Formats: sequence, C-alpha cells, structure tokens
Amino acid sequence: MSEIVVFQQMCMIAILIMTGYISYRKGLINLEVSRGISALVVNVCNPMLLIKSGLERDTGITADKLLLAAAGGVILYLILLASALVLPRLLRVEVKWRKHYALMCLFGNTGFIGIPLTSAVLGSGSVIYVAVINLFYNLLFYTLGIKLADPEDGQFSFRSFVNVGNIGAIAAILLFVFQLKVPMVISSTVTHLANATTFLAMVVVGVSLARADVKAMLKNLRMYLFIAIRFVVVPIIISFVLRLFIKDDLIFGVMVLMACVPVGNLPLMRVEEKGGDGRVLSNGIILSTILSIITIPIVVAFV
Repeated sequence: MSEIVVFQQMCMIAILIMTGYISYRKGLINLEVSRGISALVVNVCNPMLLIKSGLERDTGITADKLLLAAAGGVILYLILLASALVLPRLLRVEVKWRKHYALMCLFGNTGFIGIPLTSAVLGSGSVIYVAVINLFYNLLFYTLGIKLADPEDGQFSFRSFVNVGNIGAIAAILLFVFQLKVPMVISSTVTHLANATTFLAMVVVGVSLARADVKAMLKNLRMYLFIAIRFVVVPIIISFVLRLFIKDDLIFGVMVLMACVPVGNLPLMRVEEKGGDGRVLSNGIILSTILSIITIPIVVAFV
C-alpha cells in the first residue's frame, strides 16, 4: 500500500463526511433522514458490497487464502483483546468507563468505513477478505461485546447473530468458494447498490459530527492519548506480528486497514438501546473518525 494513495482516499472520505455535515447544517438532511440512510447502508448497501466481492471471479484468491485471512483475523482480534485489557488500566480510566474503552479497542468501524476504504485502496477484490473479518467481528460482539455494552451482563442469543451483516458475509464467501453464477440483471443490481455504500455511509458520519459537541470533545486529552495508542501504536504492532505469518500483500493490507479503522457505531447503539450512558463511546467514534485522516496514513507509512 502507498501512504500517498491511502491519504488521498482518506481526504476523499473527509470530503464526503463534510458533505453530510454541511447538508445537515443547511437543513437538507434531518435526523430522521439520517437514521433512514443509516438503516439503508447497514441493511442493504454494505451486505451488497460484500456479495459483490463474492461474485467477482479473481483467480488469484483461493480457498487457501481465505483460510489464511481467517488465521490473520484470529491473530488480529487476539491482539485487540490484549489491548482492551491493558489500555483502560494504562490510561487510568475510571472503572465505570473501562468497559466502554474496551469496546472501543475491540470494535472498529469495519462496515461503514472499513468496507469502502478497503475497496477504494486495495480494489473491490479485497472485500472478500473483509467478509471473513466481519464474521469474527460479529461473533465477538454478540458474545463478549454484549457483556461489555449491557449495564447488566448480557447473554448471547443465536438469533442476534443471524443478521444481515453475517448473512451477507457468508453469502459472499459461499458465492466465491463455489463460483456460483447469477443472472446479469441480479449482478448489475448488486453492483449499483454496492456502489452507493461509500457516499451514503460517509453522509451519516457527517451528520453525527454535525450533532456532536465538538468543543467539549476536543478538550478530552485522555481520548487523544487513547486514539494515538489504539489507532497508531497497536496497528503497527499488529502489522509486525502479521508479517511473520502472512506474506500475501493483499491479505496483509486488509488486516492492517481493519486494525486502523476508527471506533465503530455498533457498541454505542447497544449501550443506548439498554439505557446506558454513551458519551464516551460517542466522543471516541467522532474523534477517532476525524483523526483517522491522519492516523491511517501514519500506520501505512510504517508498514
């Protein structure tokens, strides 16, 4: 990966985010519309982007490489688990917020930002590996994640694991492994829906930024330090460890980008659904997203 290419892509993403920010400020989009767009991205566009990757016939991607990506995903999340245990204590975070910092360590924005970023930087063929990572992400969230997010210990429900993200990821892998063919009208429709992902997802992020108390957020020095360690130091460590096992540049690039993406929305949604205080998570999401324009190219420059 070229840090210049990554920086250019992050600048593009920043412009798209500002489109959402300005649209909300000018009244072109309200909160209700933003929630509708968010639901559209989560339930339609992102799954279609995953399925699109499964429909593409890249002979360079084999079943062995998918297994290698799965092994890389295990290593990735083991290191993130270690960071979730260490960082809140290292930064002397108040006990009541430690679970939320652990959630920010573990669950990056592999959907809204990770999928379109990987597709833009490494090509659409790389998204099949993101599908593998998303399976690990969802498995971890709906087990450990709900225990961290719920005020009382949450319990795993198989029903919660059956969601459009996992269905899309599994469908993409099956389509790819078995080289299944679909009618052109279906593949073209999937492509059009998938191509809308990046713009719509970034508009939603921009609306979140427009609604945030940015001044108060920018004064949180601990959050700056957390972001510097979690989104620069930790991904660089992950890249060094993964390079010992993964020689394929495409798989390696996907893993590094997945380690770099800013804090994801899913933990915040779960915390607020259960009546918890989501201030720390909200600040982490917005600030890490803004700073990802800098942090991601820095990591890429080191690897």
